[in-house]
Amino acid sequence: MGSFGKQSNEKDHAMTSERQIAANRRNAQRSTGPRSPEGREISSRNSQRHGVLSQRVTTDIEENELYERMLNGFMDEYGPRSETEILLVERLANLFWRERRLIQTERSQLSLQQSDIYAASMAKDQSLTLTDQLLIGRYQTMLTNQINITISQIERLMQREAAE
Repeated sequence: MGSFGKQSNEKDHAMTSERQIAANRRNAQRSTGPRSPEGREISSRNSQRHGVLSQRVTTDIEENELYERMLNGFMDEYGPRSETEILLVERLANLFWRERRLIQTERSQLSLQQSDIYAASMAKDQSLTLTDQLLIGRYQTMLTNQINITISQIERLMQREAAE
């Protein structure tokens, strides 16, 4: 007895692969992706849903300009010379951008609650729930810690380079 999967007949395995390759080729001919510039633009934002694999940090042109100004400001301030320093400065800009987004989300949630409370004529509590406050506080603390760590890493690298 060998390892799992070695009991199958090699001829069956080769036929399955050939059939699968043919099916893949047929499917690929039908699926050509978006053709118009608008469709390509929409498609390029597919991975933004969760943001983890997204190559974009911002969601629109106006935000992109603001982000670029912030990133360029950090580049001017720290003057990175090595690839590592550049990546750390970019990370710093991304962390500050996430912090900004978190604050905007908190404001948005407060605004929604206030309008809901107003609509219901129950202006007792105009704050976020305790769970929401704790979650936002947790994210804020995490971002602040990551920002401080990144700044320390940049400064250590620059001090090391200055000493050399």
